[in-house]
Amino acid sequence: MINKKTAVIMVFCLLGQSLLGQEQMLEKKDSLEPTSSKRMKLELYFRGGFISDKHTQERLSSSHFQVDNARLNFQGDYNEDLSYRVRFRLNRPLSPTSQDNASVGLDYAYLSYRFGKQKRWEAMAGKQLSAMGSFEQDINPLYEYIFTDYLNGVYANVFLAGVQLTYKINDQHKIGVQLHNTLNESFSNHLSNNNFSTSDYTASKAPIGAYFLWNANLFKGKFKTKYTYNISQFAQGYYTHSLSLGNKFQSDPHTVYLDLVYSHMGADFGLTSSRLLSISDGLVEGNYTMRKNIVYKCAVSRYDYQIDDHWSATAKIGVELTGSRNIHNEQLRTNYIYFLAGQYAPFRTQDLRFYIAYVGNTIQYAKELAMDKEQLHRFAIGAYFTLPILKK
Repeated sequence: MINKKTAVIMVFCLLGQSLLGQEQMLEKKDSLEPTSSKRMKLELYFRGGFISDKHTQERLSSSHFQVDNARLNFQGDYNEDLSYRVRFRLNRPLSPTSQDNASVGLDYAYLSYRFGKQKRWEAMAGKQLSAMGSFEQDINPLYEYIFTDYLNGVYANVFLAGVQLTYKINDQHKIGVQLHNTLNESFSNHLSNNNFSTSDYTASKAPIGAYFLWNANLFKGKFKTKYTYNISQFAQGYYTHSLSLGNKFQSDPHTVYLDLVYSHMGADFGLTSSRLLSISDGLVEGNYTMRKNIVYKCAVSRYDYQIDDHWSATAKIGVELTGSRNIHNEQLRTNYIYFLAGQYAPFRTQDLRFYIAYVGNTIQYAKELAMDKEQLHRFAIGAYFTLPILKK
């Protein structure tokens, strides 16, 4: 007879053999798939330095040291078909937004899947960059010293939750569609956070939009276009129609882009013109009212000149106009942005650059509003770099 001690030992031996067999089976099964991404990288983006601001509003004038851009970027290819990207802004809060439930500091969190004959189809889902026709948005944020209000998300949703499907017709042309949330915040939260009343409007039952895009790569890659049309809804029964035309020319050592935007907002979710009209009407914060038939126009251009392997110069100028078709005129507010900068890169193989820049911003208002012009003069000197933490 087998005693209890021997029986226990035999049970553990049989259990161990069973677990070992299962582990070997799992190893054989897992060996058919990659154990990690085929390609991946983890990077830290950083920019900081000294800033001296002189503004017509004294409270906005100051001189100080500042970390004005810090982002953690993780991306790669799991295999030939599946890619991913996650990017956080380290100087933004991690609190979730009310519409897409993503962190305020989250730029990207998406998967991209290529399929079909010659992998011409690509599907993307998650938090991603909007498909607006803009080359301003393609510039690494480290390299920009001032953005248009459009790229700051005032008149459009830039980092949005949605799905995108594109088809590469050939090496010169790509078409596609992107479905997305109109804004990252819900109707009531967006208005209340900006001191607006929710009266007179009803939240859309489907606060979503769609970009229809056509990208072209012409003249052996020297001239590129990104043209899009967008339709979206924020308030029930009111639609926004936007046309964006991005144009870029590159011929070493010169690079220049010109973005043109026109947008008609049935309900002004951008709120800039609505705020001006509310103040003009004598309304107080908390009771501002969103207005109808608001127009936004933009033209922005940037020129980069690579002097040699180490030195480069950059200039940018943009003008944005917003106004009403119903009250006063379509130029209630005119926003000018401009900068001139020089960069020095001591190493050819690393993205480390020192910069010195002058940045200006002028805002003028229609005479009907009786508001003073605003002027910012900024002097900035500092450095930015991309630190590769992990790469394979």
